[in-house]
Amino acid sequence: MKFYLFFFCMVLFVSCGLQKQMTATRNASTTTKKMVREESAALDTIQRMLQGKTENLAVDSIVNSAIQTILGKLNSRLNSAQQLALLLDATAADKARFRKETPDILTKLIVLDSFNAARKRREEVYTMLKESVSTAKYRMYHLAAFFDPGVYKIPPAAIGTIATQFAPVIDSIAQLSNKYAGIAREARIVFVGYSDDTPVLESGPLYKELSGILNKENPTQEELNQILSDLRAKEMVRNIKLVINARSSKFENFNSLTLGYMGYGKGEAYPSTTITDYKPTDERRRIVLSYWIVLPLASAL
Repeated sequence: MKFYLFFFCMVLFVSCGLQKQMTATRNASTTTKKMVREESAALDTIQRMLQGKTENLAVDSIVNSAIQTILGKLNSRLNSAQQLALLLDATAADKARFRKETPDILTKLIVLDSFNAARKRREEVYTMLKESVSTAKYRMYHLAAFFDPGVYKIPPAAIGTIATQFAPVIDSIAQLSNKYAGIAREARIVFVGYSDDTPVLESGPLYKELSGILNKENPTQEELNQILSDLRAKEMVRNIKLVINARSSKFENFNSLTLGYMGYGKGEAYPSTTITDYKPTDERRRIVLSYWIVLPLASAL
């Protein structure tokens, strides 16, 4: 099909006079450059929004990196179209060169026309990305709601509490995912665990278990709290998977939605830069933060 389209365009293009060919080339280039300017401005707006969300801790480093990767790919595509348009401009400014390179010019024009024709689809992706970034936020969970003291496993009896606590996040993900069900997309869910300076007693079973996981004799309390926060974050991931699978009916085309999960711990690091009166033993530090976002897949870009 592509071959016949190429052949038809070639016959149509070659059948025109040289001046018309050059005019058509310049017109296509002008259209592309205008689109690139407008779409670059839209992506710059999203980039600024993301910077603000990052500064306000509404997105974590994992979510930020995922969005930056998408913005990078979208900008790269715009840059490629811009360079192609500029190349055609230079060619159309020289009749002798234009006449000599006509077959190659036609190939480039088809690429440019394909880019121009796909603008509506790209704008849908931009709209989705802008809404995803603008609504990005975190949800805080106090560890006492899920974990008994001195453990990192959520007991099965707490599944009802888990479902209730996770419901707002799942509802938000489903709402945004369903709104853009026509776009290949993925939902990313990240849990970040924190701990205060409460020591893990050497005489207790948790100390022995964590030491074994670290594969280290005499680990420091900081190392123990780091791995403990990491394990609790991963335990939250394990449980939200169960809840989402149980509530898959909330999602349109659930089987076509890619779900990505990540859990990691930050140990004794302070969860917030705006709180200046943290104490060594402080329940405000014994938390897990949840971040989520719905993004277009690479195949949709």
